[in-house]
Formats: sequence, C-alpha cells, structure tokens
Amino acid sequence: MATEVKMPKLGIDMVDGLISRWLKEEGDTVEANEAIAEVETDKSTVEMEAPAAGVLLKIVVPPDELVDVGAVIAYIGEEGEAVGDGDRSADDSAAAAPSVEEAGDAEAAPADDSATEKQRPAPPDSDESKARAAPSGEPTPPGGVKASPVARRIAAENDIDLSRVEGSGPGGRIVIRDVEQIVEAGGLPAEEKSAPQAAPVAAVAAPAVHPQGESSEVPLSRMRKRITEVLTASKAPVPHFYVTVDVDMGKAMTLRQQMNESLAEEGIKISFNDLVVKATALALTRFPNINSSFAGDKIVMHGDINVGIAVSTEAGLLTIATRQTDKMSLSELSQVTRERADRAREGKMKADDMGDTTFTVSNLGMFGVDSFVAIITPPEAGILAVGGIRQEPVVAASEIVVGSRMRITISADHRVTDGVEAAEFVNEVKRLLENPLRMMV
Repeated sequence: MATEVKMPKLGIDMVDGLISRWLKEEGDTVEANEAIAEVETDKSTVEMEAPAAGVLLKIVVPPDELVDVGAVIAYIGEEGEAVGDGDRSADDSAAAAPSVEEAGDAEAAPADDSATEKQRPAPPDSDESKARAAPSGEPTPPGGVKASPVARRIAAENDIDLSRVEGSGPGGRIVIRDVEQIVEAGGLPAEEKSAPQAAPVAAVAAPAVHPQGESSEVPLSRMRKRITEVLTASKAPVPHFYVTVDVDMGKAMTLRQQMNESLAEEGIKISFNDLVVKATALALTRFPNINSSFAGDKIVMHGDINVGIAVSTEAGLLTIATRQTDKMSLSELSQVTRERADRAREGKMKADDMGDTTFTVSNLGMFGVDSFVAIITPPEAGILAVGGIRQEPVVAASEIVVGSRMRITISADHRVTDGVEAAEFVNEVKRLLENPLRMMV
C-alpha cells in the first residue's frame, strides 16, 4: 500500500506550509529520510524528508501552493501502484497544534478551578452540521476566529463570515473542509434576527502613513508577517515584567580562553553565548516554574528544558532549538548551536532545528548593545536578553580596577511567575557565570 506524504508539522505553532520546490520528480526512486522537497513555513525554508523508501508515485501539491499541516502532498510506493488524488484537507491529528501540555513530559499545575465546557457537535444530518455554522449569538473568541490561513483565504474569496462558522479542527479551529462544505452548500444559512447587541469596542487604528521623499513599499514576507502576529499576540495579552542584573564575566572569560585552547585541535570553539545558554538551562532546573507555560486555567510545567536561541538571518529573526539543554556539555552545545545557526543563515534548516522550545535566549552583545528587553515568544513564560561585555571601573578589595561586566534582563510572564522568583532566577544565572566551574560538574 502506498505511503501518504503529508505536510509535516515543523513547529509547535505551525498550521500550514508552502511547497517552495520539489527536489524529486514523479517516478524517481527515493530512500527513507531522503530530502524530497523544500517547505517554506512562516519562519524558514526546511528540507522535507521522505517518510518511506520507494517510488515517488504522485505529487499532489505543486510548488508555490499553501496547504494545511497534515494535508496529503504526495504518494510513495511501488512502481505502477495506483493511488488517489489525495486529501487536500488537513488531517485532524496531524494538523492539531500541540498544546503546551504535549511539550515533553509535562505536569499541569492548576491555576484556578474554572473550566470551559466544550460544545457538543451538532448531529450529522442537521443544517448546522451541513453548513458548519456556529450559533449567531456566540461571541468571537479573544484574539479573533481560529482558522487556518488557507481556510481564511477561501472564506474571503466566497464572502463567508468566519465568525459564524464552527470549526471541526482541534480546539475548534476552522480548517479547509469546513469552509468548502459551506461553499458546496451555497453559502451560510440566513442569520436569525436577535436582540440588538452592544457595539463592539473599536480596535485602535494604525496611524496614517504619509510617505516622505521618494518612498517605496515593501510587501511583508511570510516570516515578517509571522513575527508580527506572534509578537503582537504576546505583547498585548501577556503581562510582561522585567528584571535586570549585572554579571562579572572575568572568570568566565578566563575559563572560555582555557577551554578554547584545549579544544582547538578538535575545531571546537566555545562562545560567550554558549556559556549563557548553559547557565540559563541549569538555572531553569532550580526554577521549573519559569520553564513553564500559561494555559488558561492551569500552568504547564515542562518536563524537558529546551532552550531556544535567537539567530539573525537575512530573512528575519529565527529561533533555533536545543533540547534537554541542561544535560548537554558545553562542547556539545557549541557544536549543535553553530551547526543549526549556520543552516538557519543559509536557509537550509532541518525539521529538528526548530520548534518545541521552553525558554529563549536573545543576545545582541555582538552588535554593541549594552542592554535591552525582549518580547516573550508564546507559549513560553520568559526570555533572557543578553547585552555585550563592557570594560568599566569597579571597586574590588577597596581598590578601583577595570572589570568585565555583562547585563542580562529577563522578560517574564506575570501570570506564571512574580518579581521575587524572576530576580532569584537571574541571580542564579549570574552566580553560575561568575563561578563557571560549577557548570562543568
């Protein structure tokens, strides 16, 4: 039986992807785990690997087409084997954006006793089921209607009000098939008249732009659009607060130099950021509450510590993933980080290079920045902003000497943690960096 090749889920919040190009043609023989296509996500372009060995029997989705996660995009099987046309709708199990409960072995700590009762689906033969229409009086969920981008596009092309559509996807998300059913039915049923409702609060309009001089317009890339969506969704509803400390990097600088001298023959070079990431991961073992996610009526405590590292590329800012970072040696962390950062900058990221991070480190020290604050990436509960190492006069043993100082700032989610815990956390990172041999045991 032929194997279905589906649009893979390459990140915790990925809902769709675009086939930028096929690396194989119909009729080509492929090996399992061989790269067969390049998939463009909101964040990067990633090589997609074949799930099985065989012949690429049929390509269902052509290049430059956007499809939901879980949609069948090709078939692999034995030569001459008959296959169908493929299901262009997302499979629920594959398309489901994993909730924060699914990131590693996680425990859910109750935040309150409230819970939202899930609505039962309508009977299969009802008008509501045929049209997938939600009751007209049902309020729009905070942040807008949950729908895949492809479903939104089809709805816009057919003048379908998504606020009246009940999604059949995970968590009530509207997927392609929901909108296609409405199109096939000739549109949504007439909306029942109801008592007048209070007018919604108008959204704050963006200020008008008045071009100055010889201006030009640059369309937003998919990545820039995604950055806009994610960070706006973070900064608006997530109550950020910030805690900053200065770190004496003298001992860390000495240790780094000694390690790099001893590892030179192996081609390994430890960076200052490697030391910061390692210290952060070890600090998270002592403060698991910060290695968590807010999930409505509970806080999810992640079983793994997966530190993400912000990387600047020509296409925009990407976050590469390290997994079980607290258990990695500094040399291993250095190698993994360097390889993944290089692939990110070259636009050749692999699926394992991204996603499933539980905390992020962003370092702008190499750009001459002393300090800054960063925006939390949902669903994480914090991000550490790292400045550059600066030489400045300090008092040591009643004398003024030149010291090496680095400023770090945590941006934390106040729904998950508080100022005291955040202060203790950054001071633990500081303690490890000022006594770096502790990271070696």
